[in-house]
Amino acid sequence: MSARLRAAIGALIVSIVAVVGLSACGSDSSTSSTSGGDTLTVYSGRSEEYVGPALDAFTKKTGIPVQVRYGDSVDLALLLGEEGDRTPAQVFLAQTPGPMVFVAQKNLLSRLPAATLAKVPARFRADDGRWVGVTGRQRVLIYNTDLVTPSQLPASVFDLTKPEYQDMVAVAPSNSSFQDFVAAMTQISGEQKTKAWLDGMTANGAKAYAKNGAIADAVARGEIPFGLVNHYYFNEIKKKDPNAPVGIYRFPGSDPGSLFLVSTAAIPSPAASNADALALINFMLSPEGQAVFVAEEGEYPVVSGVKQKSGQPSLAELNYPSYDLSQLTDLKTTAKLIQGSGIGG
Repeated sequence: MSARLRAAIGALIVSIVAVVGLSACGSDSSTSSTSGGDTLTVYSGRSEEYVGPALDAFTKKTGIPVQVRYGDSVDLALLLGEEGDRTPAQVFLAQTPGPMVFVAQKNLLSRLPAATLAKVPARFRADDGRWVGVTGRQRVLIYNTDLVTPSQLPASVFDLTKPEYQDMVAVAPSNSSFQDFVAAMTQISGEQKTKAWLDGMTANGAKAYAKNGAIADAVARGEIPFGLVNHYYFNEIKKKDPNAPVGIYRFPGSDPGSLFLVSTAAIPSPAASNADALALINFMLSPEGQAVFVAEEGEYPVVSGVKQKSGQPSLAELNYPSYDLSQLTDLKTTAKLIQGSGIGG
């Protein structure tokens, strides 16, 4: 058995153990709660840093306390699949559409009301109405301006496999936004080309980090010249240090590297009639809720009439490839493709 195959099997075992462990625990260090009243239970694949302010604003406005289990979007999707109708979750928030597609395929998400779905353009919600986009972000390449000149920027994300980018690019293979990026690339460019890109990135020494934020920090430190992340991580770096030597590059045209993704929200089937769960999603899609996300991290609003962060292109001005969010490759297929390449390993 090869070392790469042993590593892939080991990663799968770790994932299964993690899911079983989550299922067995009623609470852990990733869980925070607000006491009082009928508490709304939320599984959030988005970290407290990003979703916490909106949840706090919801509780302040409605008086409904919220208890949150924070974790990785993929892990929580697997947990929901394990729990089935026994899940205590009344709202599921995911970093990207992929985990939602996985849970929806198991018929564990309820259909949202037409009035809620209508708040968001059709391209940012599930075809069957089982989940809805909440905020938008674009995949970009960030780079260290002390180490990289404009002439070194690639014309396409596929160019990053070329020799001139050897050992220069950071990725986050275990992050759900990267996984959805790979799933969308498969849909846009085909599995063969996607596999060739992953293999090429591995051969070219792409370096793995646990999260997008860690990539952004590493680029700012000059630890690595380039990183594939969501656009708002550039905003975070500049917010911490306006003079940080970091630039943002959006791949031109409809290149898969400029993919536009949405964070997502859904109501698990056992909570289909829970009015508080629907109230939370409607709040997140209200001008007030959208404004919180925009103000905190500069994410793109998906509801019309909400002002976006100044200094970045508007959603209407962005160029990004067209694809069907509801038809993203399932988690297992995407994970197999990523693990099989050994990217970042």
